[in-house]
This record gives sequence, structure tokens and C-alpha cells, in this order.
Amino acid sequence: MKRFWKYPLVCSLATLAACGGTMQGVVRGEGTRVQFQYEQGMDRDFYTAVLDGEVFKGQAVQSNATSGSGVGFVDGTTVPVFTSSTTGNLVAVLFGDRGSTMRCNMNYADSSGFTSFGGVGVCQHSDGRVIDVMW
Repeated sequence: MKRFWKYPLVCSLATLAACGGTMQGVVRGEGTRVQFQYEQGMDRDFYTAVLDGEVFKGQAVQSNATSGSGVGFVDGTTVPVFTSSTTGNLVAVLFGDRGSTMRCNMNYADSSGFTSFGGVGVCQHSDGRVIDVMW
């Protein structure tokens, strides 16, 4: 939930409509363009991509996020305290509708994980091809 507290206007109606956009990819060594679509959720992103006519769908989750809880004191009263920390590094797995898979390591420009702020990444197709991604 921290993702929306820091930038409440980025997705002003986050509970009613998710933010979405595109990422541009290129297959390394062959130049084939791959366009990714993303939809940003509360605790993960959802990706769709098409490569060689195969539609890939999957999700990306924080790879190095940590959270914790404890007790704080306010005016002599104990209150619960919750903390979280993210790096902006996400791991995604996408399944193709013809049986292929794709695994991606994404580095978001914003450490809170806001996809719409841009980033770079690398995806590997199950046949070994590598796709460089930028948005």
C-alpha cells in the first residue's frame, strides 16, 4: 500500500481504475520489436506482451521488498508501527498461450515501484532469446 501513499495523484482513483501503459522491447541481436502492456496493481503489476504471434501474460512482484512491525509511542500511548522498504526491482513471469514462457528482471526508475515513472529491464524467452526493455 505504500506505493500509493507517496504519490496519491499518480493514480488518483487507484481503487476504481488501475494505471497502465506500454514498455518497448527489442530482441537482442535480431532487432524484433516487442511491445509490453502493463497495468499497475496495488501489490503487483500485470504484463502482457506479444512475440511471434504468441500472447504472453503474467505478473511482476517486488524482488527485494522488506516489511516489519513494532510498537511506537505517541503522547505516552503505545501504537502499532508498520514499515516497508522497496528497491524498485521486480521479477516477472509470463506464460505464453502456445506453451512458451518469459522471465523478466525489471528495474523501475522509482524505488517505490511506480511503473509509470519509467525503467529498464531484461526478459528471457524460454527459447533463449533475450529482450531488452525500456519505458
